[in-house]
Amino acid sequence: MDVKDWDRIANRYEQEIISPFQEGVINPLFDEILALPNKQEQTAADLGCGTGPLLPFLSDHFKQVTAIDFSPRMIKTAKRRVDAKNISFCRSSLTDLSRFYGQFDVAVAVNSILFPSSRSIDAILTEIHRTLTPEGTLMAIFPSMEVILYQGALIFDREIEKIGDEEKALWATKRILERQKFDFISGIYDDDGQRQKFFYEFEIKHRLKKAGFKNVRIKKVLYPWGGQIGSFELFDGQPRLWDWFITAKPQK
Repeated sequence: MDVKDWDRIANRYEQEIISPFQEGVINPLFDEILALPNKQEQTAADLGCGTGPLLPFLSDHFKQVTAIDFSPRMIKTAKRRVDAKNISFCRSSLTDLSRFYGQFDVAVAVNSILFPSSRSIDAILTEIHRTLTPEGTLMAIFPSMEVILYQGALIFDREIEKIGDEEKALWATKRILERQKFDFISGIYDDDGQRQKFFYEFEIKHRLKKAGFKNVRIKKVLYPWGGQIGSFELFDGQPRLWDWFITAKPQK
């Protein structure tokens, strides 16, 4: 998605974008931030802040917060959400954060590294690395590619039981899963030209290491079945859907 696409949905962001801040989501981000020592004396960045759902929390726990987004309308909407003297707003692409090098103790990126270009993703992670202080921390949430495969496996198993023929069940699963829209090598979902990146766990580790990060820790953001959370089908009683939550330190 480009700037115009994000501008277009700014006023209805919560209705169109699956959020890890919705009710019923188990999100490790908050506990990780609360566990940070001396955060009231530190600076934080919300990279790709969107409409600003995380900004009130960051404002309450850090000395200074910089909210960065490349969509003017997203920034305008975020400013209406929160009015705090310790938040500054900046319009910038995550591919060029040179004005912020060495400034942030904590950099947070929540589902904002979605570029379909692998080179752009690597460039963004490298730029984020450069914005951190020597003892800084990256906290990020990435859409999970494994969760698509997980849903596919559940659907396939159900369709076999329903249809009784594996070949027909596989065909039905591909249709329900919208298989033609996914590239499972690149991790790209293409919906009529709107292309979004999903991440494998091993890929996240690989890309962060390439960008110069160390001490990478990965947890899951857990989503309930149904409600406002996106899924192809509902499987109540099965383990929850998830995105990837990571923390990492800069290799200086």
